[in-house]
Amino acid sequence: MTTKTKVEKAKDLYDDMRNWILRGQYLRGARLPTEAELAGRYALSRSATRQVIAQLKDEGLVASRQGSGLFVVARPTTALDAPNFVNNFSDLIALFDFRMLIETESAALAAAKRSDSDMQRLEEKSRILRKVHQNGGQGTQEDFDFHVQIAKIAENKFLLSSVLALQTGVVFSVKLGQKTSDLPRILQSRQVTEEHNAIIDAIREADAEKARTAMQRHIEASLSRILHGDS
Repeated sequence: MTTKTKVEKAKDLYDDMRNWILRGQYLRGARLPTEAELAGRYALSRSATRQVIAQLKDEGLVASRQGSGLFVVARPTTALDAPNFVNNFSDLIALFDFRMLIETESAALAAAKRSDSDMQRLEEKSRILRKVHQNGGQGTQEDFDFHVQIAKIAENKFLLSSVLALQTGVVFSVKLGQKTSDLPRILQSRQVTEEHNAIIDAIREADAEKARTAMQRHIEASLSRILHGDS
């Protein structure tokens, strides 16, 4: 397995901390892990860890309190991030239209920029989801994490923010699809795995058009599972 560079480790720490806040894992006022804990967890030096924290401070997301540690100051929000922004059928269709615009290009960019280490991380996300499905779980968060990983590979912070902002709606739609589908969950899981594998293969081959098409088919199939109870 390829050893990550200092820059890659620092980027992982930055992305993860920002995602903790964006997703609400750490709410406003919550205390974050200490600098020492973060440095140990990500195998970074204390100085490199401080640089990541400083960047998050500059973005107005975290702040240090003398003698108390590091705390969340604010959480970026968008209209898409509201808990109930998918209120009706029209909202659901609009969500999938937006996903089609954003995530197909995310996959295409990922195919153009992916590295061997990127592929390892994406395949790991896919393995985690399969394991959850095998154990009888829904895997809604793990499914979303797979899509977030693709956006990370695309290396565009605006694209990543757009995908992250869709979390509430995407997780809701995955759960809805599982409830409305006439297919047994094991068959749904198999379909999702096949669709994800097609996306992974296209990104690995650095074929942007193939990746775009694979993502388009996956999103269309996801909507079909909700609307028609099949693939």
